[in-house]
Amino acid sequence: MTGILITFNFASFVLLLWVFIQGVQLSSGDIHIRSHIVMALAATALSVFAHSLTMMYVVAVGRMIREAVEKRDLDQKYIAETKKYRKSIFRIVTIAMLMVMTQTILGGGVHTHVFPAWFHLGLGILTLFISAYATYLEVRYLIANHLLGHHVAREFEVRNS
Repeated sequence: MTGILITFNFASFVLLLWVFIQGVQLSSGDIHIRSHIVMALAATALSVFAHSLTMMYVVAVGRMIREAVEKRDLDQKYIAETKKYRKSIFRIVTIAMLMVMTQTILGGGVHTHVFPAWFHLGLGILTLFISAYATYLEVRYLIANHLLGHHVAREFEVRNS
């Protein structure tokens, strides 16, 4: 599951980057607005989906680790580690999701000339940086959480024997 989530997170970031590049190309006339809008909606959906799944997976693995620690009286540091992982990614991932959704919604405002294009461009750049950082943290802590889960499982089995 960890590999699937990492793939989803990378794919969502690459799609966001592609939509940004499309948006920049709109001024040259090489891209039609319809294509940009459809891709933006797809990128937003995939991004929110990937981040949400990652958050729920980290919670689920943390709960399984906590239950294993409590059941076999393992070291409490494992619970603290999973809480640290969760705390490390939840805030930035939530901000990344909100930024992506805001960027998509306000993009409609740019299309209807309610907001200036420069605002959408600036917010797009900021959204890409935040999304890149969120993806980096998710990959880092998904791998760490996965390895911790295997370590706790091995220790659980040793205590079970």
